[in-house]
Amino acid sequence: MQCASRRLAAVIAIVGVIVGAGCSTKHASEPSTKPSPSAATTTVAPVSTTVTQFDPRWMGLIPNQPQGWKELNRLITAEFQQFSLRPADETERRFNCNGCAPWTVDLTAYAPGKFDPTEARAGQPITVNGDRDGFLTEDPANHTATLTWPYSDDAWATVKGLTAATTQPDRMVELAHALEPAERSPIRLPMSMPNVPANMPLAEINVDGTGDYGTILEFAPCGPRATGGVGSCERHPNVETTSVHIWPSDRVDWHFEEEEAVPMTIGGKDGLFDDALNGAGDHAAVQVAPGMLVVFDSGVGDAHRAGDPPQPPTRLKSILASVEWAPNPGDETTWLPVSDWAK
Repeated sequence: MQCASRRLAAVIAIVGVIVGAGCSTKHASEPSTKPSPSAATTTVAPVSTTVTQFDPRWMGLIPNQPQGWKELNRLITAEFQQFSLRPADETERRFNCNGCAPWTVDLTAYAPGKFDPTEARAGQPITVNGDRDGFLTEDPANHTATLTWPYSDDAWATVKGLTAATTQPDRMVELAHALEPAERSPIRLPMSMPNVPANMPLAEINVDGTGDYGTILEFAPCGPRATGGVGSCERHPNVETTSVHIWPSDRVDWHFEEEEAVPMTIGGKDGLFDDALNGAGDHAAVQVAPGMLVVFDSGVGDAHRAGDPPQPPTRLKSILASVEWAPNPGDETTWLPVSDWAK
């Protein structure tokens, strides 16, 4: 796993326990309207300043997940979206990898122009959707194999198997056939953040499929690269970033020491704030519903904190005050499409 596994590993280290198409920086320049309960009036929705680096819709998998496979994670950025799975009959873990995430195959669809197939074309030709349109490359030393094929003009996808079961060509082709790039479904979340500054576009959404670790949103002028390696945010650490982690948890005490926290209103709900990293970052959290804790981390920004304990900086307060929650955050049918608030 390129980026998702690194993100998950970072989360594990912090708490002691623990998807890309296109690119847009267009602002919503005009408010939208929608009917109110009264036919005589309309309600004007607030203008969103939040921008996104990608089309916030998932590609399709047949059916919701392929038969015989269990989806354990999905990730979307400006350069790719990735589905991480494990066969139902899998008996192995990744080779020489203690403490790795449990999935044993990654299905990745790259945005047009974001994947160079030159090396892949040196592999064994194999039919995916057309006559010998795919290429199979093997890495026996690391017990992996990768199937690469085009799914559209200048757009490529890969299946990377990480065990004996997931490197079998028939199973790799089976998983490749499950991808439906033309089928898109809105990404929905129990919240919206319409007031994030334009210099922090939505760069990544990472969704855990095990039910243990929740969903992570990253707002930053950078994001995980299709080629892996160090992202631009890590090369330029002084950029502003904000992350949101929607935990399936009630344990706010895992994130705060109460004597160091101060009250903070987050989307109209009572939350907590502390100066998480001695002035290098900010930390806020709110219990939105039973079993749903939302934690916000903001880096750089206002370095000085006034008060003892330090009080939330104005910019962070403005962002979090405008957070909006789904009518019933515990009911996924009421969740909001990301495209409604990130443009």
